[in-house]
Amino acid sequence: MVKALALCKRWHGTVFRIDFSKTQFHGVLSLGNCNMARPCMLALTVFALTLPALLTASGQRVCSSGERDGQPCTEQVDCGDGGCVLVQGVCDGGSDDGADCDCPLSTCNLGATCSNDPELGSCGGGLKAGECCDVAFNCSSGSPCTPTQKVCLDGPLKGFPCLRDAHCFGDVCWAAGRWCEDGYPCVDDDDCIQGSCQGTGSFPTLTPTPVRTPTPTPVRCIGDCDGDGSVTIDNILTMVNIALDQAPLTSCSAGDENEDGAITVNELIAAVNAALLGCR
Repeated sequence: MVKALALCKRWHGTVFRIDFSKTQFHGVLSLGNCNMARPCMLALTVFALTLPALLTASGQRVCSSGERDGQPCTEQVDCGDGGCVLVQGVCDGGSDDGADCDCPLSTCNLGATCSNDPELGSCGGGLKAGECCDVAFNCSSGSPCTPTQKVCLDGPLKGFPCLRDAHCFGDVCWAAGRWCEDGYPCVDDDDCIQGSCQGTGSFPTLTPTPVRTPTPTPVRCIGDCDGDGSVTIDNILTMVNIALDQAPLTSCSAGDENEDGAITVNELIAAVNAALLGCR
């Protein structure tokens, strides 16, 4: 991963430059100077802003979460228990994998300039055909600008669009089913420039890690010939017969503590103690 000193990201239609300290992993948002390559991002802190979006909050809307997740919509009632949110673009694959892009299912073309800003282009087709865009946010390596209703649920990119968990730096990419007043998807109020994050939302249920119950180590009991956890008089007599070569060692292998192939006096004494005091 490249340690980034700056990164351009789009938030609610507004392009921000995120400048990073060389010694601290935090970001400061500012406008301007975003005609640059987009290196990997380490972390950022999103601050509440009241700046107007440079690009209008328009374009295709789809349902986020619920039974109609990913299906086109025009208003919230179309999505049942989900939310109707603005589609955002994310580069799918290539060196810009996970980066923002302006023109889902298309690219930004300078041949047709934006009526609001002559330095911007317009989307040549796709879900935002004719809308203003920035060519600096075209995907490199020929990777497609893929539409998404999902956002990162937590971590340094919380609230930013994503296609899969890998785009969230270790966190979860999810269709949360919540929306800001401007129509962009959100996780909570911190993700909205104005107003609150609306809708009840739908979040993944974390499966608790099962706690393994340690298997108790069986107590080794010298002279417990039949393995029932105790030493009886019959067990001791069997050990005596083995010591006198009147019975095979296999008749009470538990009596041979040091596994030397014989029953010694010390092992007989240990067996007697186990019979009197119990196995320890």
